[in-house]
Amino acid sequence: MPEQVEIDLTESTEAGLVQTLFQENQTLREQIARHTELMQLLTHQLATPLTALSGSVHLLAETDLDAEYRQEFLGVVEQQISRLQNLLQDLMALRNAETGSLEAKPSRVCISQLVDEVVAGFQSHSHPIAYRIAPSLPDVWADRWQVSQVLVNLLSNAIKYSPNREPIEIGAEVVAPGWIQVWVKDQGLGIPEAAQPHLFERFYRVKHRDRQNIEGTGLGLSLCKLLVENQGGQIGFESTHGEGSLFYFTLPATGS
Repeated sequence: MPEQVEIDLTESTEAGLVQTLFQENQTLREQIARHTELMQLLTHQLATPLTALSGSVHLLAETDLDAEYRQEFLGVVEQQISRLQNLLQDLMALRNAETGSLEAKPSRVCISQLVDEVVAGFQSHSHPIAYRIAPSLPDVWADRWQVSQVLVNLLSNAIKYSPNREPIEIGAEVVAPGWIQVWVKDQGLGIPEAAQPHLFERFYRVKHRDRQNIEGTGLGLSLCKLLVENQGGQIGFESTHGEGSLFYFTLPATGS
């Protein structure tokens, strides 16, 4: 008769419970660390515009302030309010995308028409913008508003980081069966190699003397990544510091 082996289920169960509790505790610690970092970064992002607003409003209250200076400080107020509005909009979009509440509403979208509409919103900028849209390009199946936000962010960055008004290029072509690739290319500052792995992180800003006076929230590219992936596509870039950047993303093409 074979020897019976007794298994201590109680000890095995306790070990599994301890392991589960350890993993849950570790996950909770990581979540708290991320939230703490987010609050620190958000506080930093809010501090600058609020300080500028406080100082400008205080000076505007001076009754003997010259009209020229008054207009200058009013411009600062408008600029910082716009900055806070953009920060709030990006934060809400990021939250909705991460929680899954930013649902994509796909429809048939003509990329060339959408590019025309987005570029029209940048008419006040003097950067020359060239089109490289492939002829007979199929439409894409995507959320029109979300794709437009990606284009606005990428074009805004291309303009912002081309301080000498270097030309900018927007293009689109079929890169694989059923997929369209859209890109925005500039010949501006480019991205230092050490910064490139962090580029899509929330609140990340490249620290380099050649862009120390360029403002931004550090949320635009992380939002672009979420919005592109929300369409089922992917986003990437190529860049050489001092020579410019090429940002591209893919979208599913329609059947015909």
